[in-house]
Amino acid sequence: MRKYSVIIAAVLALVLCGCSDKKGSSDTSTSSSSADSSVSSVASTSVFSSSTENSSTITEITESTSVENSESSVPIVESDPQNTDETFLVGLAGDKILKSEITSVFTNDGSDCLPQDLTEDKFSAVLCNGFAYVAQTSGASRNSIDNADVYDSVNMCFTDMNAVPEKNYIRLNVGDTINGLVLTSAETNFARGSDTTVFDLSDGSRKKGAELGIPEIYFAASSAKFEGEMTLTGYISKVAADEYGIAAGDILFVPADGGEKFPVMSYRLDGDNGFYHTTQVYSLSGLTWQNSFGYMYLGNARDTTADISALPEDGSFVKATVTVDNFELNCGVNFSNSVKAQIKDIRATPHN
Repeated sequence: MRKYSVIIAAVLALVLCGCSDKKGSSDTSTSSSSADSSVSSVASTSVFSSSTENSSTITEITESTSVENSESSVPIVESDPQNTDETFLVGLAGDKILKSEITSVFTNDGSDCLPQDLTEDKFSAVLCNGFAYVAQTSGASRNSIDNADVYDSVNMCFTDMNAVPEKNYIRLNVGDTINGLVLTSAETNFARGSDTTVFDLSDGSRKKGAELGIPEIYFAASSAKFEGEMTLTGYISKVAADEYGIAAGDILFVPADGGEKFPVMSYRLDGDNGFYHTTQVYSLSGLTWQNSFGYMYLGNARDTTADISALPEDGSFVKATVTVDNFELNCGVNFSNSVKAQIKDIRATPHN
């Protein structure tokens, strides 16, 4: 059986599930700026570096963390011998993936394969339709303005925030509701490769995924669209100039503590913890913050009909309350995490 590296699987995830950045596009569906771009991310829980992991401009401060009983990256689910629709694929919620949920099969040799003919020896990736995996967080976040008393500017960290890996992913099917948001469309990708990836562990050792209980067939990415409206308070910026992954005029929003009421993806995978999500520290235009997803992309100034006259031209962040709808989430494992929404209303504090 041919085995593919995790980078190929992750690239497939980005292609299939749309976790990519298109700089300077006028289309708000493709001009998002990822948390993996020129926004400096100080990842306080990245405990490994894979020999095949994507390189980026992100700066990371590493700290050893672990999750108890994480020998396997996904729950073990026993097959139902009476259910011939089941496949060998298992989701982040421990659910068996069904052939009827698969829309496309990609094979090792490029030959055609129908979902009903899917086997482990004729598989490199599959695309599923109608469901996605998300996690509900506490909404805890910090920023260097509201939480200056606990912000360590030298080490770029918040002294009262512990970045703990969490594994509370659930499966949402189209039509399901979470926090008032209704899932209207979703795609999920599975791909081959993590068993042969060499992981550098927090104790200094190096092991292959197979030695750590990480399966060869693994979850790679999800994308989801939601209907529903939310009002959030936090800090907003209109980007002043083009940078890598961010276009001039992009509107970025960072919710304040308790404002993260929407689900997140933020998929991470490492040899110590398996699949998990956690908080990270980010920095851009004078603001440093820690949360579980980065920032929310609210389109570009040239396309919005909202009154953004109070946003400073120099790209600095100002306090604001925004009402948004039409949420979109996209994320590939260990790749950029995209959170988008459309502005319905904005009340920003004028820049002095």
